[in-house]
Amino acid sequence: MRRLCIALATLGGLLLAAPGHAAPPAADDESRLPDSLRSDYVEPINGPADNRAYAHGTLGLIQSSYGRASLFVAWRVMHLPVGAVARESHRRQSDWVRGVPTPPPAEDEIASWSKARAAWVPQAPSVPPSYFRPAKLKVSGFGVMDIEVGQCGPDAYAFAARTLGELVADASLKDADRRTWVAGQDAVFARCSATVQKMPALPALLPARAPAKLKALNAYQRAAAQFYGDEFVAAREAFDAIAAVPDHPMRPWATLGALRSLLRDGVRDTEWEAVFEDAWTRRQLRGAEFKAAVAEPAARHGARVEAAFKAIDARAKAALADATLAPVHEAIRYTARRAFVQLMPGIPLRMTMTAMERPEFNPYESSALDFFQELYPMVAPDRPTGVLGEALRRHAWFDFVVTVQGCSDAQKAQDVSVCDAEHAHALARWQETKDSAWLLAALMTARQPSAADLPAADAARAVAVDRPEWASLQFHAARVLRTQGRGAQARAALDALAASPVVHKRDRPLLEAERRGL
Repeated sequence: MRRLCIALATLGGLLLAAPGHAAPPAADDESRLPDSLRSDYVEPINGPADNRAYAHGTLGLIQSSYGRASLFVAWRVMHLPVGAVARESHRRQSDWVRGVPTPPPAEDEIASWSKARAAWVPQAPSVPPSYFRPAKLKVSGFGVMDIEVGQCGPDAYAFAARTLGELVADASLKDADRRTWVAGQDAVFARCSATVQKMPALPALLPARAPAKLKALNAYQRAAAQFYGDEFVAAREAFDAIAAVPDHPMRPWATLGALRSLLRDGVRDTEWEAVFEDAWTRRQLRGAEFKAAVAEPAARHGARVEAAFKAIDARAKAALADATLAPVHEAIRYTARRAFVQLMPGIPLRMTMTAMERPEFNPYESSALDFFQELYPMVAPDRPTGVLGEALRRHAWFDFVVTVQGCSDAQKAQDVSVCDAEHAHALARWQETKDSAWLLAALMTARQPSAADLPAADAARAVAVDRPEWASLQFHAARVLRTQGRGAQARAALDALAASPVVHKRDRPLLEAERRGL
């Protein structure tokens, strides 16, 4: 979890600042104006004008510049009966990683911990508790930026507050013992916001005469402090030592701590991060040069990730089979699922994309669409090719998305051949399936329409007006009809669109731009 600490006003100024434009030589001569200032300019479209209406079936004019999620929604709506999603619930009920959502806490976890702590130690801790650690991020074109990296989660503070409550209820302990434990916990949390270069000391070891329970808790605090100090190997060893003691009061949580240490150690590979940063950002290597530069470190990183995943999987299965660890079973399951996301994202991505194949599957209640959006950048580039591209495009909806995006309005000159290939693919898929989504894809990718596209345009004109894809089909068919000398039919299609309430006001300039071509 990262929060960019950027002065947004300054950044906005950099993005918006531009030199003034000279006045055109005549009132009606716009030739010297930038495209974006001309009266016939149509702004680039990055997503639906009304996301809520779009998700509930009012697709309006679908554009190739839409993102993957928006194009998936269009594909899904086109494969369901009219009105099927109009009253569909989009409230999140669960997700693959976290399971069923729990009610939000009544109070911020740090605030709850601070309140519980203040009852025993009125003085504020020397280092204020925090969820985040300061760090630096190099961004090409902007230099080094200050960011904050999530280090100590809300659960850590909630667990500390609960533990202190249990210590208060334990009559075998003295007030001095409770204050000693609080001091140790302050030392743990001091590491949450510290940098690795300036890491505070571990909680102090307790004297031999200290109560056995307090010494057991102190051992756990020291292991947790190592974990939050990024000393993951040492933390895992310390947690394992605690978990090996059958009657240790912190055995379940130490078992979980060891699992989490393995995961963080697998994710935070400093060698790989440094090599990637050097090759990609500093040296600006791309393609084959980049692959060659990182080949050996990438192999080591892959082996490291695979070993971590196997160890986590084995430990999680053993812990879940141990009834004495029941208090942390749910947290173990969460950590194991998180390991899939962070170490092997291709596996949950494949599962999620397969679930999204079924149009009747609600991708909102299960958070599948959001999960796909989170996972995809971890696995594939914007436009996947080769073996990976073939594998991903076996999912029909994703094949549709990639096909349409191959002819994006923000197309580069070198992408013309890509668009032509996608158009041929879309046309073949429509001729094979007679599927409305592929009919739309065939028309959307017809950047240089020919007589071969007229059957698709005619099929689009015959689609019922109540179908959610009707407006998009008419719009894209009109371009084909116009270029093939059937201006009257193109005008009829555009007139029908102009009279339709399903076309959002933001998109109406698109109609006007097309009409000017008649």
